[in-house]
Amino acid sequence: MAHTITQLVAVSYPAVLAEKRRPENQWAESSFLREMERQGMVERRSLGATIQFPLDYQRNQGGDFLATDLAATSLSKPDVITAADYSVAELSVPVVWSKKDEATNPSENQKVAFVASLLSNAIETHDDLIEDKIFETTTSGFLGLLTHVPTSGQGSSGGISGVDHTFWRNQFSAYVDDTDIESAFTTIWNNCSKGSGSKLAPTLMTGAAATQSLFEGTQQAQQRYVDSQELKAGFKVLSFKTSRFVFSQYQAADTVYFLNPKNFKLVVSKQYFRDRGDTQEIPNANGFVTKIYSALQSCTNNKSRLGVAYV
Repeated sequence: MAHTITQLVAVSYPAVLAEKRRPENQWAESSFLREMERQGMVERRSLGATIQFPLDYQRNQGGDFLATDLAATSLSKPDVITAADYSVAELSVPVVWSKKDEATNPSENQKVAFVASLLSNAIETHDDLIEDKIFETTTSGFLGLLTHVPTSGQGSSGGISGVDHTFWRNQFSAYVDDTDIESAFTTIWNNCSKGSGSKLAPTLMTGAAATQSLFEGTQQAQQRYVDSQELKAGFKVLSFKTSRFVFSQYQAADTVYFLNPKNFKLVVSKQYFRDRGDTQEIPNANGFVTKIYSALQSCTNNKSRLGVAYV
C-alpha cells in the first residue's frame, strides 16, 4: 500500500536527521558552525527556565603568601556576580505541503524523493538561520555576536552590563586596511590571551569572505593554511597564531571576531534541537504543516577573553 506524504514525513524524519548528524554532514553548509562544533563550542545540555553560566574572570581574592608560619589566611569572600543568566531562545521552521503535492507525486518513489528534499531543506534552513542571526545583535531573544562582542567593548548580555562592570568588557581594536590588519589581530590576540600563551588564547576567528581574503593577501609568503581536508571540502581555513580563521556569508564586512571554546558556547537543548512536532492540517486550506523546533542560546562567561577587530 502506497504511503501518503504525511506518513512519509513521520517515518522519514529520524533517518534524514540521523544523516544530517553524521560528522561529515553536521553543519555541512557552514564552515563557521562546523568549526564551532569541531572545537567544542556547541554544547548540548538539558535546559531550565534560564541558562546559567558560571563566570570565569576573577581569581580567589583570599589567597596570599604567609608572613609567618602561623599567620592567618584571609577567608574573605568577594561579593561579586557569580554567573551570567541567559534566557532561552526558540527557533521554529515550518514544513508545509499540500494535497496538490500528493496529486503531482503519485508514485511511492516520487513521494519519497519529495519528502527527502522537503525535510533536508527544512533542516538546512534551520541551521542557516542560526548562522545568520549569530552575526546580528539580538533577534527575538537570540543573542548575536554584535551583542556579546561589540566594537565599543561595553555591551550587555547575560544580565550583566559592560558599562557598569569593567570585567564584562570584550577586547577590540580598529584597523584601516591590509597595512595594519595583522597588527590589530595581534593586539586582540595578546589582550584576549592575557599572557597565558595558547592555553586561553582565541582558537577561532571569523570574518566576511572579503576580510579573510584581505588578510590572506598579507600572508602569501607564509602560506598559513590549515586542514587540507577542509580545503578539499571547499572550506578555506587560514591560521593566525593559535586561531583557525574561517569566513561566513552572513558576517558584516571588515569585522573579525576572536573566540575560544572555554568562554563562548552555542548552547542547545538535548531534548529539543531540530525536534519535529506533530503534523497538523492547515485550517481553511488544502495543506499540512509540521515544524522543526529548537531551544538554544549563545552564551559567554568571560567577555574579556573575546575580541573584535573592525574598520
